[in-house]
Amino acid sequence: MFDRFLAPEQQEWLQTFEQFSVTNVAPYADEWDLSEAIPVGVVKQLANNGWLGGLAKTKNGGLGFDATTFGLLNMAIGAGSGSLTGLLNVHSMMLKTIEDWGSQEQKQRFLAPLVTGELIGAFAQTEVSAGGDSKNLSTRFEDHGNELSINGQKSWITFAQIADLFLVFGKYQGLDTAVLVPKNAPGLTITAKKNMLGFKSAYLAGLDFNDCRVPKTNIVGKPGFGQNLISNSALDYGRISVAWAAVGIQQAALSASVYRANSRSTFGTLLADQGIIRGYLAEMSSSLLASQLICLSATKAKEARDEDALEQILQAKLFASQEAGVSAAKAVQIHGGYGCDEINGISRLYRDAKILQVVEGSNELQKMLIGKQICTRYSYNAGLTHP
Repeated sequence: MFDRFLAPEQQEWLQTFEQFSVTNVAPYADEWDLSEAIPVGVVKQLANNGWLGGLAKTKNGGLGFDATTFGLLNMAIGAGSGSLTGLLNVHSMMLKTIEDWGSQEQKQRFLAPLVTGELIGAFAQTEVSAGGDSKNLSTRFEDHGNELSINGQKSWITFAQIADLFLVFGKYQGLDTAVLVPKNAPGLTITAKKNMLGFKSAYLAGLDFNDCRVPKTNIVGKPGFGQNLISNSALDYGRISVAWAAVGIQQAALSASVYRANSRSTFGTLLADQGIIRGYLAEMSSSLLASQLICLSATKAKEARDEDALEQILQAKLFASQEAGVSAAKAVQIHGGYGCDEINGISRLYRDAKILQVVEGSNELQKMLIGKQICTRYSYNAGLTHP
């Protein structure tokens, strides 16, 4: 129903994205989940379609996706595999960082290969001790002539196992700074992270920097730009990806549940004819539409550069991921024991929905940030009497 609010070109893109996901993603997602790996060929398909570089400007070889079209891509892919949206997320954050903040040398070296998918990018900010507290990262960059020496550790980095280039955040001369680190940089060790709750095929890994050396010219922007400028602007797209991926999970949960309700009988009655199941489906359908609309409002605000765009993006990530968890839980209930089996996809939706409530800032952090935005925007007396 929300399609009516999309431009004709966006509707066409959505049909293309959904057809790809139904054909090339959804039928294989459970297999990927069990093997904890997505075939490289699937990544190449996304690259060949131009979708890995979709957000890049057309002058840089990209498709010039607006935020809404990027969101629709994540929604369609998310309905098939939450893990695969992780690639769209982190690669796009790297791509936009280079495009918006990179030096001419960095753009010449890295932008075109990122747009075509020849290079895969990853976003290395999270640490075990810091988590979402990005201002207290322990990773350090120190001067060594024309090089930087990097020491520290990063954890749970999405698609780090197959990434070619990392955007690493840490402290340089006491300032929040972002640095580009190739996977083959001396002193960098990449360790695969297995047995995660969800996003099992998202190639998570830990990064260990032990006197890792890179040229000083790999600093992105300037020292001090790391958190307030580079990370925050990239995370707009990361949270858009998460929010719309959560919508995709809701779609998949509802679709599977409707099919189950129309084909499964208990006590001589179709599930679809039982009031409690109809109630579940009504709630799932309503939350899906609400999530679609809040995500659409957020991406439209981003495109228009509205002053409340950040607040809306945070709200979309919070609401859609919460509702994805609720809908996936109801899907498990509707499927009963079958929904607890790892080979049918329902449990995968449930587990992946939980991951979306944690990545790109936990939902608790989203609430803190939203509350701060609200208190700033509404810090006036609306004419009411206060004690």
